[in-house]
Amino acid sequence: MTGKRQLERLQEDIQRELASIVEFESRDPVVREAFPTVMDVRLSVDARHAKVYVAAGTDVDSDALHSALVRDQGFYRSELAHRLSVRHTPELQFIVDRTVERSLRLEQLLRDDGDADAG
Repeated sequence: MTGKRQLERLQEDIQRELASIVEFESRDPVVREAFPTVMDVRLSVDARHAKVYVAAGTDVDSDALHSALVRDQGFYRSELAHRLSVRHTPELQFIVDRTVERSLRLEQLLRDDGDADAG
């Protein structure tokens, strides 16, 4: 197996495990109420750092969610270390992904525009 393939596989494992931890095991009410979804994980070449892209619903305060994720990143990293068999658990950097929110807003605008044209 090549190094690139191993890195991709590790990214997938981290995404799957973090999704479970963030969505179902977080005790922080801000995170639980946001119903977050881990959309993507990007590892550095040495697998020491991971950017974790998290999306939430449109009614969520993205700044509060980001603050809660950063505040609890030690818990997430610790839980991840128990689930993965890697020498070094990567440092986690959470990024609130607003792509889903933007696409929903755009869809609503298009729908509203279509209703105005029909009327």
